[in-house]
Amino acid sequence: MKKKLLIAVHTLQLGGVEKIVINLLKKMDKEKYDITLLSIVDDGIFKKDVLNIPNIKYKYFFKAYFKKSRNDIDSKFYKISNRTMSIIWKWYLFLMKHFPKYLYKKNIQEVYDIEIAFLEGKVSKIIANSTNENSKKIAWIHTDIENITRKNIFTSLEDEINCYKKFNKIVCVSTDVKYHFCHKTGITDNVIVQMNPINIKEIKEKSNEKITEELKREGVVICAVGRLAYEKGYDRLLKVHRKLLREKIKNTIWIVGEGLEREYLERYIQDNHLEDTVQLIGYSQNPYKYVKAADIFVCSSRIEGLSTVVIEAAVLDKPIITTLCSGMNDILGEDDTNALIVPNHTYNLYKGLKKLILDEQLRKHYQDNIKNTTQKFDINTVILSIDKLLESLGE
Repeated sequence: MKKKLLIAVHTLQLGGVEKIVINLLKKMDKEKYDITLLSIVDDGIFKKDVLNIPNIKYKYFFKAYFKKSRNDIDSKFYKISNRTMSIIWKWYLFLMKHFPKYLYKKNIQEVYDIEIAFLEGKVSKIIANSTNENSKKIAWIHTDIENITRKNIFTSLEDEINCYKKFNKIVCVSTDVKYHFCHKTGITDNVIVQMNPINIKEIKEKSNEKITEELKREGVVICAVGRLAYEKGYDRLLKVHRKLLREKIKNTIWIVGEGLEREYLERYIQDNHLEDTVQLIGYSQNPYKYVKAADIFVCSSRIEGLSTVVIEAAVLDKPIITTLCSGMNDILGEDDTNALIVPNHTYNLYKGLKKLILDEQLRKHYQDNIKNTTQKFDINTVILSIDKLLESLGE
């Protein structure tokens, strides 16, 4: 008999976690599992991908009455006032914070064998308060929760700890994420590390697609991919770019992605006359062709859990420079053999990027060494590991 599986996410907006979910849903054995995807908010550009996967059921709690970024093309924000949106948003957070069990009971009638909160915070609180007491529950932690506050979801640290104590298994996507989770919560039993799955074959195939639009290309081309959000550090990447130009070091920045920070970044580009050397490409269903066409891949993030885009850049044998965030050592190793990992500060990003731009031999060194770092993330390998995890919960 098939195991009934509920996988919960917050939305299906553009993001690394959502891409990982799509990968999993496509590859999981539908003969073995009866799978339902629950999106707390019915919103996001990846929704159509989910609906196109055979034998996957889809549920949601809330319709999307607020818009968080330009990629949320189904949002109804334009139909309501800012004041109305604010009221809806506060009511939504109030219910999530104080009445998660009510939300679950009202919206979920089916009984599942395994319930997975595929994201920390809101999603974990909902699944922790499942009214199905007999289901096995898994919390998937994708970020450094020690340095993120969730006051809009948890009433206290004790509330957050009690939430995670209700899970049979805590899955952390990197050793750093596990360390921070255990340090913050004090929970150490049933906490494991499970790398995210990457479809290596698909990435390589898509990277060969021709770029049709005209792109800026002055000097060394540096590509970044991800949401235009404060956490991704694109503001400091542009400051580094500006400083390098003032030192007569030619370079071009391509940023692939959309998000709340777009207007701020556009304003910075205009105010500092960077229109000829910075290109905000926007959302692309195929970012890999841009990564392949660039000379360097940069991750300027302030915080990560296990960077999907860094793994994808490694798959494409790109010279990589990244700030030291959670998961980078798991991906790239603990020294500078495979990539340039710099302390998480704007100055260090500047020094590292300058070094990599000016040293073509160093770029070639990283390009050669990065080749053997990604096999452990291959989706076929990871799916087998996740399958064993799900089987173990039934024992």
